Amino acid sequence: MLFDQLLSDLQAQLGQIKDHRSAINTKYSLSNVLLSAFAIFSLKDSSLFDYINQYDTRRSNLQTVYGITQCPSDSALRQILDGVKPSDLQHLLGHYVKILDDSGYLKPYELKGDQLSNHLFIPIDGVQHFCSKTVHCECCLNKVHKNGTKTYHHNALTAAIVHPDLAQVLIVASEEIKIQDGESKNDHELKAAERLLPLIKTAIGKRKAIIGGDSLFANAPYIRLLQSHHLNFLLSIKEGYQGYPFVQFINKQKEKQTIIHEYKDKKNLYRYEFVNNLYLNGQNQDLKVNFIAFTQTDLKTKETIYFTWITDIPITIQNCKTIVNIGRARWKIENETFNTLKNQGYQYEHNFGHGKKYLSQNFSQMMMLAFLFDQIQQLLDPIFKQAVLICKTKKLLWLRVKEIFDLAIVPNMNTIFKIINSKAKLSYNIII
Repeated sequence: MLFDQLLSDLQAQLGQIKDHRSAINTKYSLSNVLLSAFAIFSLKDSSLFDYINQYDTRRSNLQTVYGITQCPSDSALRQILDGVKPSDLQHLLGHYVKILDDSGYLKPYELKGDQLSNHLFIPIDGVQHFCSKTVHCECCLNKVHKNGTKTYHHNALTAAIVHPDLAQVLIVASEEIKIQDGESKNDHELKAAERLLPLIKTAIGKRKAIIGGDSLFANAPYIRLLQSHHLNFLLSIKEGYQGYPFVQFINKQKEKQTIIHEYKDKKNLYRYEFVNNLYLNGQNQDLKVNFIAFTQTDLKTKETIYFTWITDIPITIQNCKTIVNIGRARWKIENETFNTLKNQGYQYEHNFGHGKKYLSQNFSQMMMLAFLFDQIQQLLDPIFKQAVLICKTKKLLWLRVKEIFDLAIVPNMNTIFKIINSKAKLSYNIII
């Protein structure tokens, strides 16, 4: 019953959002519109037209499962959703992460080891979810090409709880990188991070967290921002981009002041080399960082992979392996989140509607929320897990769920997963 319990809470949460419309323009309730937006991505419909077109055949299940009692036209739904402030929806991701935490379900995501115990690892990364040469809104970022033409796009900065040993990724918060009110220049990641970090802190409360990120975030303003929120960091760095820590590291190598830990298995040699207490750069000598380099060498081919990070966590022989494993787990926010949203039925890059204000952002938030519900189910619901195993892939699972949802009357979503698990063949009474 996990999905249905989550959905019941979502209905209550959406019902509390204040309607931005005047009283004379509320033929369709705001909660119905918001629930419809969620249902589109929960059911993995390919487009808004697909959802609207199937409403009549799904009417009973949409009401009993999702609490949807009205269906506006596609243009009306877009118009209503376009006026909802994204801030009214952004807290929902953190709300469900907090519910998980309060129930003790984030314990498996806690890191273990020297200096790392009880921390959560939360990498942050940007993703583009809309791009067009013609369609745009007041919040669109834009790129001017050499020939004078423009490309408009929407990017979001997203944070997720990940663990090296767990497949499920739990999105904590997502913030648009957008042109702000009264501004003419594009927003950038640091400004978006200023808005994103408070959302993360609200979701995790007093928990300790290590924020991950690529080399774009390995700069003094961002590190100071993390410090102001009492958050630790583990950030990738590149030699040509952040040269000062590399210079100091090389000097420490020459002076034999780095610490090295090596081991090998049947296939690879693993080398961890680190040094603590380096300057971030010459202009910010009050900021000290710890540097670790990791090399993995194939014993047969001699091919190597090489990674480097900076962190404010003291690096030791006892925790260097864990720190590298955490750093390498940052790819999960790209592969397990963004690639899944783009390629596993959520249609993340499809234009469900752009609007003049917030439509594109709100569709993005609802898609992230549907994804989080699915990840929570896979983490905690044995009935859902079994359905995934039977269908073999998530894409096939979504197709099977839609088949049953569209053709059989069910009391809740849990019943659909039970039907899938029983491998039952349904018979339908078709009335002509």
